[in-house]
Amino acid sequence: MAVFICLFVRAQNITSPQVGCVDVSPNGNIVVNWQVPPDPNLQFQSYNIYASTTLSNPSYTLQASVTAYNTNVYTCTNITNANTQAYFMYVQTITTASLTLPPLDTVRTLYLSPLINGPVAQLHWQNITTPMPTGEGSWYEIWKEYPVGNWYILDSVPVNPNFTGNYNYNDTISVCNDTLSYRIELYDNVLHCTSISNVRGGWFQDKNKPSAPYIDSVSVVNNVTPQYAIMGISPAYSKDVECFLIYDYDNTSSTYIRLDSICNYNHNALYSAATTTLDPTHGSITLSTISQDSCAKEHSVFPGNDQSTIYLSFQPDFCKKQNVIKWTAYTNMVTGVKNYDVYCSINLGPFVCIGDTTATTFFHRGLSSTPGINYCYYVRAHSNGKTVAGKDSSSSTSNKYCYTVVGAQKPTLAYLSNVSVNPQQTIDISWYVKPTDPIGGFNLYKSSIRSGGYSLVQSFSFTRGTANYLYTDAGVNTNTTEYFYYVSVLDSACLLPVMNTDTSNSILLKAIPTPNLTATLNWNAYSKYSGNVSAYNIYRSVDGVFSAAPIGTVSGGTYTYVDDLSPYANLEGMFVYYVAAVEGSGDFYGFTETSTSNYDTVYIDANLYIPNAFVTYGVNKIFLPIGAFVDNADYILDIYDRWGAKIYETTDVNKGWDGTGHPEGVYAYTVQYKTSLGEYRQRKGTVTLIR
Repeated sequence: MAVFICLFVRAQNITSPQVGCVDVSPNGNIVVNWQVPPDPNLQFQSYNIYASTTLSNPSYTLQASVTAYNTNVYTCTNITNANTQAYFMYVQTITTASLTLPPLDTVRTLYLSPLINGPVAQLHWQNITTPMPTGEGSWYEIWKEYPVGNWYILDSVPVNPNFTGNYNYNDTISVCNDTLSYRIELYDNVLHCTSISNVRGGWFQDKNKPSAPYIDSVSVVNNVTPQYAIMGISPAYSKDVECFLIYDYDNTSSTYIRLDSICNYNHNALYSAATTTLDPTHGSITLSTISQDSCAKEHSVFPGNDQSTIYLSFQPDFCKKQNVIKWTAYTNMVTGVKNYDVYCSINLGPFVCIGDTTATTFFHRGLSSTPGINYCYYVRAHSNGKTVAGKDSSSSTSNKYCYTVVGAQKPTLAYLSNVSVNPQQTIDISWYVKPTDPIGGFNLYKSSIRSGGYSLVQSFSFTRGTANYLYTDAGVNTNTTEYFYYVSVLDSACLLPVMNTDTSNSILLKAIPTPNLTATLNWNAYSKYSGNVSAYNIYRSVDGVFSAAPIGTVSGGTYTYVDDLSPYANLEGMFVYYVAAVEGSGDFYGFTETSTSNYDTVYIDANLYIPNAFVTYGVNKIFLPIGAFVDNADYILDIYDRWGAKIYETTDVNKGWDGTGHPEGVYAYTVQYKTSLGEYRQRKGTVTLIR
């Protein structure tokens, strides 16, 4: 008994092999791989391979006996339908003592159940045995054939070594009306072989609409002429996307207009609108894209992933020396807009970032308003982090907008035609402009000295179509001061000074009494007329009435005049003067102006000659005081005798006393009169009457 037990134990040094892989061939055969077991006592006789379509033992049939010990693979050619049903297999070792050793396990071919046709291919299979042998891989690889002859790994499913149920995998169909085939593979890391399932295939049709692709950004290529829009496209989630269809949203008709298609089988794409009539410099361009699968089905939900180019414009404000840049907000960026960078180029130089903002308006301040300077701008929107597609942060560039400063339009002429003192002794200022010029208004300035110190007198609006303007300055003292004026013309855009007239002045006249019953007049030169001053006319009033014609005329370069007043000695002695500058011929604007001075008055003092005797039979037969410039209105002559009695009185300056009725002798007199200055005077004395 002890000897038998010993022999049996020694016989057990060899075991049945461990099956590692079962491979179903396309022709339905089964290829079995196993691990060669150790045989230290050389007890091996053969490997017997059994197969059955059921797991129950009585149904297993011997497929082959392999007598070569080191053989570890065998193709079961007797089995030709393993691609339509599952087989269970095991391998036993037969010893030289004709002992049949028990199999280590029974393995099942990887069998794919028949597929269910429809929009989803449903795959089902099981482990080859439970638990799985040591050395089996950790993943089931799912292989797919499409198109025919092109096998590729579709996906992987992790291996559960102790799982006794069905593995399930669903493949959503993404092809249109075509044949698809699948198989399952499991690699053995020890034998370096692969268990391969039967192939299952069928005719499938994609009945689902594809998902929409992603738009990374819509932008403007603005460094070329003409500028054009571009759109970056990321693949759609759906696999069966054959084409991206490109649309433009037309605001006029509120419809989507098909522009183009990109058929690149769901890869990154860039669409350029360079060949279209879409002009991003006249407004935003809204682009959209939808997916089209191999069945020509479209993801046709509008609006969906629309994005619009940024449209930029700006308003130059040379009044404030700034440009106000405005643009449309960039919408529908996948992760939103973080900020906008503003770029500027001056005089076609390089673009430089001048600031960033989250708003859609930017003020570029401190600029030069010099005509001819060129400013160009564009903005770039940056996304808030990475896009949904997992790419780096995206950006969108606006159109480029350029502007050349033209500056304020200047008037063609502004002429201060006249400055004149009127009879009310205020000053009239007249000026002339072209009535169609771009004028916003006028500022009138005044000073008492030509060289400076000018202050604003009044501001005026411009009436289009009106050429001549007049203002009367009442805030003056024309008898003491010479005034200087000029008009500043304001532009129509900013009401800023763009042109000044020449400076003209009022004429200040000074008249003084001088010896020998004369008056001397002095005045300043008038400037300036376009036709220059040809002459100065002198006017004088006598008894308060000015003569219609000048009493004298001097040349344009003479500024003094002496007036002889002796012919008017019998008058009151008050004379009023003014001078008038007369413009010569040749005024560029066709004017012939006259500028008058202030009024100035000369008072000649009364001069009264009283004789001390008269002879009634001689040349001087009466006693008559002779007066020059004596006021007749307040004249009184009284004669008194030696006893003080008034014997004669007259108020007529031209009547005297003839002594009638009175003897020869000495008489007293008083003369009362008023000078041209309004002063009352009285003279007393005696006169001798001679007969």
